[in-house]
Formats: sequence, C-alpha cells, structure tokens
Amino acid sequence: MKALKIFGLHDLRVVDKPVPQPAAGYVRVKIKASGICGSDKWMWNVDSLIDDIGGHEVSGEIDAVGEGVTSLTAGDRVMVNNVVGCGKCPACRMGAFVMCPYWEGKNDVGNGFGEYLVAPERNCMRLLPCIDYIDGALLMDNWGTPYGGLLRAGIKPGMDVLVNGCGPIGQAAIALCASMGAYVAAVDPIQFRRTKALANGAKLVFSPDELPSAAHDFTEGMGVHAVFECSGKGASYENCLKALRIGGCFVAIGENAKYMINSSEWLIRKNLTVYGSWYSTMPQANEVMHLAMQKRIDARAFLTNTITIDEAPKIFGDVVNCADGIIKCVIVFD
Repeated sequence: MKALKIFGLHDLRVVDKPVPQPAAGYVRVKIKASGICGSDKWMWNVDSLIDDIGGHEVSGEIDAVGEGVTSLTAGDRVMVNNVVGCGKCPACRMGAFVMCPYWEGKNDVGNGFGEYLVAPERNCMRLLPCIDYIDGALLMDNWGTPYGGLLRAGIKPGMDVLVNGCGPIGQAAIALCASMGAYVAAVDPIQFRRTKALANGAKLVFSPDELPSAAHDFTEGMGVHAVFECSGKGASYENCLKALRIGGCFVAIGENAKYMINSSEWLIRKNLTVYGSWYSTMPQANEVMHLAMQKRIDARAFLTNTITIDEAPKIFGDVVNCADGIIKCVIVFD
C-alpha cells in the first residue's frame, strides 16, 4: 500500500508499505479520507527517519475483520476514534477512551496517512447513510474535540463566548457555539481565518492585541461567559482569562500551551472555572454526526483543500504551518 513516510526534517515521501493484518478484536479499514491535523506537525519537524505512519482523522470501509469481531463486517462504512484505552475499565465500557486511567498512547490508532489501517472494533463507528467519507474524516476529531469542550462549559442560548484561535478546531468551536444559540466572538492574528470565522457564525472578530478590552466592550464591561482556547499558545492565556466575567469558564483545548498563571488575580478572585478537554468520546462523536445529519452544522465549513496521497508531501508543511488561505486539508483516497 502507499503511505506517507518521514525521512527527516521537512522530508516526507510516499512509499510502499505492507498492508496490515487485523488481530483478534481488530478490523482493517480501507481508508477513503484522512484529515491532516494540527497535531501532525511533529511529522514535519522531526529530524530523523521514522517508520511509524502518522495520521488519525480517518474514515473508510472495512475490508477485513479479525477473530472475535461481531458488530462489524466487511463493507461497513466507518469513522475511527484513534484513542485506544484498555477496553475494560468503566470509562472504556462507555466509549470514553479519553478518560481511561490506563491510557498510554502507544496503542493508539495511526497509519491514517496510508491506504489501510487496523483499529479495535470498539473504536469504529458506522457512518450514517447521509454522511460521506470526507465528512466522516472530519467529525470524530475536528468537530468532536471542541464539542466535548462545549459540553463541559454548558453552552446555552444567549451566552457570550470567545473562541481564541481560528484554525480547524477553533472554526468548529465557533460553528458549534453558534448552532447552540451563543453569541460568538473569535480571535486570530490571520485575517483570512477571521473572515472564515464570520462565515461560520462568529458575530465579531478581533486580533489578539485587541484582548481583553474588546471582550469587555461588547459585553457592557462584564466579560464573556466562556472562553475556548484553541490556539495552544501560552501567551494568549492571560488576556483570555482577563476576558472572562466573574464566574466565567475557561476551556483549554489547544495542545502544548505553557504559561505562568496568577491564580489570585485571574482565577480565585473572579471565581473562574477552568477545564481541560481532550478529543471526543464515542457517544459525543455520535451526537456530532447527528448534528451534521440534521444540517445544524456543515462538516466541510472550513475545508479548504482536498488532495491525493501523492500530493501530500508538497503541501504538508503549508498545512501544519498555517499558510494563508489554508485551514483544513483532507487526503482523499480512491
């Protein structure tokens, strides 16, 4: 099969790899669509040859099943949750693999930038008939991740919400908040992404240097009910926290941010709630899929590029480095 392999810094090539075989309890998926995630940036920046194949935003068709698989058969159309828990704890039994206390990461589903992958039966969800493969590749992670954060924050109609970072995750957060009746403001340094945020439901857009005053201006000095930090930039934390009203909620979604927080001034005396939210559970992904089925969200609302696997090495750096004009890119397979 064709697969994208890392040969060193900024050096990705399409190579031939053996087709994987499903073990007991696993299925093999012939990949139809695979999204390039911001977290895939490591593949572009690693400076050594690596055999592992990245990619995890996947949908496709099951073409083989391992021993003991009972709920899925060849021909089923599925999207894949790439986080693999122990499969036995209470969280895993509920499909909340992200909450598994025994998760280590080493068994997570990869190989999304290849033509086939294997995944646990329990990590595959059938696509509804109206959901195509490109939509399926976007729903589990790109939409499910912010959706999980919105549930934690308890977003309701009429709430004032700030989304910081208008990349793919932020764009989905904007659209989801708007679909729930919230009044959404969005923040990003890139004009193209701010414009896209308006198209996806934001009422106001700002550049980072306009915070926190802009958030207080449009809320009559009170501050917003909730902030969704999707940029993963630690430097944004101070102004995002200061944009909140007393009793507000901060949800950290963007990965790898580091910042020293003044807990007394920014958290304690404002009675703030701070959540971390990672990826989505299987039930949450199912809810997002039904939102798409009901046309409450457009899964492709921020999709800017579809490419073949052979085109991936050339565009990969532009995608993960947020080049102007690119927000979301999906690799489409035959």
